[in-house]
Order: sequence, then structure tokens, then C-alpha cells
Amino acid sequence: MDNHYVGIMLVVFLVVAALAINIDYMYVNEDDLHSAAEMSALAGAREIKSRIMEQIRTDATRLGNITGDTVQTAARGVAVTHAMGKHQEAALIHALNNGTNTLTTSNDLTVGFWNASTHTYTPGSTPVNAMQVRTRRTSESESVGIGNIGNFLGILTGVQKFNYTPDAIAALPPRANANFAVCSDACGSGCTFPSICSIPERKMVSEPSPMGKGSAADRYATTPLTNQIGPAIKLSDMICMDMPPQEVCGKQILTILDSRHQALSDMESMMYNPNVDVSNKEYDKATGELKGWWVIAPVTDCPPARQDGTFESHTVTKYALIRISRICAPGATGCKQNNTAFDAPASTCGNDRGLYIDRISCVNCGSAAMLALPGLRPVLVK
Repeated sequence: MDNHYVGIMLVVFLVVAALAINIDYMYVNEDDLHSAAEMSALAGAREIKSRIMEQIRTDATRLGNITGDTVQTAARGVAVTHAMGKHQEAALIHALNNGTNTLTTSNDLTVGFWNASTHTYTPGSTPVNAMQVRTRRTSESESVGIGNIGNFLGILTGVQKFNYTPDAIAALPPRANANFAVCSDACGSGCTFPSICSIPERKMVSEPSPMGKGSAADRYATTPLTNQIGPAIKLSDMICMDMPPQEVCGKQILTILDSRHQALSDMESMMYNPNVDVSNKEYDKATGELKGWWVIAPVTDCPPARQDGTFESHTVTKYALIRISRICAPGATGCKQNNTAFDAPASTCGNDRGLYIDRISCVNCGSAAMLALPGLRPVLVK
């Protein structure tokens, strides 16, 4: 009798244990699934951007090999790992990948083209600048979960929706992230994206040259883009907070001269801070020395600013993809992150002072080339 009782209780225990396991699966709620889709899409888009930037650094003439790749194996792998973790056999969330660009029962990932003008996504289209990820509960899968039984147990556990498969799209729309604007004269006729011109290192200056001398191609003005500056928030705060990129093409931005070099000092600190915008900085693989910082700067009419201490409004007519080769500011150190500020190494600047660039590529607002220009930071667009 006792053995019979123990046998019954053992069966009950196993059933309860199995139910507990599936309850654990079903506790992956809608927010968890949606968040996983978003974070995985961002991770995949970040990997696409990494490949694009590596190609720009090594040989920009072959950039089409990257943006024309509609498989993007590395990006898919990153997205799947982000959603499911390294131990996929124990994952509570699934994002299946078969290398195609159609969402099916065996595929939850696509790559394609996000049109920043029409705000539409076309999977499988080029130039590739976006990734779509769909997530699902492992417990609802017929192949690795328990299918409809999982749905039934979900009723008991209070899960709100069954077969909920949210998807998210992360893209690389071209947006300005630099806190300086350059004159349209800085853009040579042959330096239109996807062409990227290597130029002799050019010193950019904020103040107009005495007696009107100097080239407008060498002029820049600092800008908070469309962010509002007031008594509580200064331009220095905008630079040091590393604000998100903005879509400013065709819009009015504020510009101001930087005769006291405070903004230049802040930008110098951000450039040499090893924790800021790392994916867009270029380092020498042998020495670890910082070789350049890629930014997208707004381009306005010339001159971008005429008065010291007064903001002026100017229309952005182009974007310029620029590699800053070095920033050398006089005077006090700029931004402090966690009470730490950064200056350019003495060997980098010597007695030089200014903002220096050595790569540039420009695109007109509203042009086809603008749509092909990759942004430097992935954003969620759906």
C-alpha cells in the first residue's frame, strides 16, 4: 500500500515539475519578447554598420560588396545570439534564421533597405542598411517546445497572448551627429558619396580670417543642431552629453562662433575619451593609436556664423561624412566624464591648434545618394 502511494505521489511530482518548467517558459511575456526583438535588431544593424565602416576605412571603392550583401551572415549570427543567448538549447526565446529575407515558420530574420524618405522597409533590397528580427516563445514551438500544450498551460498561468511574435526593425538612416557645421565650399565636386575623398590634412577654423583672407572651405561653426540652448542647458552640455543623432537635412539649425575654443576643448575631450562613440573611431591595429573619428556634419551656406556669442539660424543643404584626424584645443580641458577629462596626446598636436580633417564625402539633401549614405548609429524605426 505504501509503495503504491509512493508511486502515485512520484507521478504527481513529475507532472507538477513538468508544469513548473512550462510555467517558467510562459513567463516570457509580451514586453520581454518585444524588447528582445528590438535589442536583437539593433545588435544586427550595429554589425552591418561595423562592416560598412571597416570597408570605408580599407577601400571605399568596394563598399558595394557590403551594402549589396543580402545575407549578412555575421549580422544574423549576432542577432540570433542576442535573442537566444549562447546556450540556445535552453533559450526561452527563439529567433530562427535560414538566411532568407522572408518571414516564415523557419525564419525570423531579414535584412534590407530602409528608405528614410518614405519611412518604408523592403526586405532583401539594397543597399542593405537595416535588420528585422521577429521573436517567439520557445515553449510554443512544435519543434523545440510543446506546441499547443504550451498554449493550454498558458491559460492556466495567465499569459495574455498566445503565438505572439513581435518584430522590430533597426536601421542606419543618415543623421547628423557632429556638433560642428561646415561650409558648402568644403565639399569638392568629386567627393559625393559613395566616393570618399582622402584630402591633405585640412585645418578647420571657427573665426573668419583677418582682412577676409582664407578659404570658406576651411570654416566651421559649432552647433547644438536643433536642440534648444537656454540658461539651464549650455552648448557645452549638448556636446558632453553625446546627444543622439538628428535628422536636420533641409531644416534650420543654430550655429555660433567658438572664438574662446570652449566647444573645441569639449570636442577634443570627447574624441580622446576611449569610452565615447567607440565604434566610429579608427585605431591603429599595431599601436592602438587613435587615427580618426568618423562623424556626419551638417553643411550650410557660407559663412556658417558671423558673430561671436550670438546664435544664427542656417539651413542645412547637405551632409558631410568626415573623418576628424585630430582635435587640438588650447587652454583648459573640456568635457569631464565620471570626473575624468581627456586631451589629445602631446605628440599628436605639438604646437598645432584646431580641428583637422583628412576624409570627406558630401551628399545633397533629398538626393538618391543621401538615401544610400549609412548613418553612424543604428536606431529603431519600427
